[in-house]
Amino acid sequence: MVVVIVAIALVVGFIALAANSLNKAKNRIELAEVELKKYEESGDPKDIDNAKKYYAAVIRDYNNLVENFPTNLIAELFNFPKMHTEGFDEDL
Repeated sequence: MVVVIVAIALVVGFIALAANSLNKAKNRIELAEVELKKYEESGDPKDIDNAKKYYAAVIRDYNNLVENFPTNLIAELFNFPKMHTEGFDEDL
């Protein structure tokens, strides 16, 4: 009986940690989008390029969480979609 309770607690803890990681990654994407828009409005090409690189890196990190085990199980369970960087250069 104790083993079952411990196993359930571990599974619930795992789900909570994985979901938290995915939510943090999504929040980082939203912040990167805000920063990118801010720099696009300012017009400095160097800042825009750096913001695009950061945004692409944040998207890549999020997609790694969504695609790789064990967080991919939680991503599928709670419908965290893979994000795309449409319109960005691949060699950023």
